[in-house]
Amino acid sequence: MRVLKRLLLVACLVVGDRATAVMTARVAMAQGARVMSATHADLPYVADGHARQKLDLYSPEAAASGDRREVVLFVHGGAWRFGDKTGVQGKPGVFATGRGAIFASANYRLHPEVDFREQAADVAAAVAWLHTRVTEYGGDPARITVMGHSAGAHLAALVATDATYLAAHDLEPADLAGVVLLDGAGYDLPRNYADARFFARQMYATVFGTDEDGQRAASPVTHVATGRAYPDFLIIHAEPREVSGTQADLLADALRSAGGRAEVVAIPDATHASVNRNFGLKDDPTTGAVVEFLNGRDDR
Repeated sequence: MRVLKRLLLVACLVVGDRATAVMTARVAMAQGARVMSATHADLPYVADGHARQKLDLYSPEAAASGDRREVVLFVHGGAWRFGDKTGVQGKPGVFATGRGAIFASANYRLHPEVDFREQAADVAAAVAWLHTRVTEYGGDPARITVMGHSAGAHLAALVATDATYLAAHDLEPADLAGVVLLDGAGYDLPRNYADARFFARQMYATVFGTDEDGQRAASPVTHVATGRAYPDFLIIHAEPREVSGTQADLLADALRSAGGRAEVVAIPDATHASVNRNFGLKDDPTTGAVVEFLNGRDDR
């Protein structure tokens, strides 16, 4: 498994993020996932911004302005240093085709060009763009759920807990309809850094530094407090991966203690990669858990 992870990392660095996304999409299609192309690609969510401050929209054929459809924004992973918005596998098929929703996938600037604060600011800017513009494409700004995998899960959680990022756009975490986190492990970074083995410890030190105060500022659990309103959270982790299970529980406990709603779901026999890669496949438990969570939001 370690060898496979390193090979995937090498593939991203050697052939490029978009080429890797194409390869994974072909694998997903061969396995039965509903893979679709973006209906609106490379929409800038920051005016005159960086080349990576863009998102893709995947819309149902029948979508029209004013429809007020559910919106799901996906934030890709990649150790905060690589990854691309095109690496969505079967997710658009689940949401746009299967649920009639508007599915968005956003890029963000990468380390070391920027730090986590600017990356979280990019995610917040993407949310703000959707909040302002998604009605033009048939989406409902009151029904935006943010979903992220790995580093993207950390950034999604940070934007949904540290109110300063959305406040820059006159929004707040409670304006989100929900948050879905796929096997993140960066919700309490000082705890994770202390427990991490050499490779992971080196990665966290490179991205977040070794200063505990800095790591706390980057940790979603730091910003959860009683008296603040938060969206509902679904925190998914690969059951065999102890670190993401521990981190999921820490964030969920913090949210519940503050009066929020948080559900933790462990996916049996899954890996960090498969939780994301298998999304959209028939009988995939991660997909099922997310759909059930969204259905529950619709029923409320």
